[in-house]
Amino acid sequence: MKTIKFFTFLALMVTVSHTAFSQDKTGQVYLIRSTGYTGAAVNYRLYIDDQLVCKLKNKSFSIHDIGVGQHTVSVVSGGISNGKKSAPLTITVLEGKVNYVSVVSTQSGYANKLTCQEITQNSADPLLAKATQNKSCLPAK
Repeated sequence: MKTIKFFTFLALMVTVSHTAFSQDKTGQVYLIRSTGYTGAAVNYRLYIDDQLVCKLKNKSFSIHDIGVGQHTVSVVSGGISNGKKSAPLTITVLEGKVNYVSVVSTQSGYANKLTCQEITQNSADPLLAKATQNKSCLPAK
């Protein structure tokens, strides 16, 4: 009888520990582009941890599930540009939480400067209401 209880307990512990460790903890990142007329004709390429994750048109957004921890987000303009990514924005992703990142375009002399900025849900909601979700960010390879 003790042997049956022991093996039952052991099987239960193996099952519980496997389930607990096999699930990756993730949060969501909304990448939002609503830059008005600036660069409206070209896609912006957005990167998470230097990995291209999406090409966004103006007035669009994408949703990405990524692992918890610190990540960097950067953007570069498509079309005619110097091809350099913006300074990386560091965000902290928490399990089950949402981070909102908006692309911001500022005028500097004759050039436009792109940056990423983390915003609150209250700031994101009006932008999301006017934007369409891009569910196929990257073309199939």
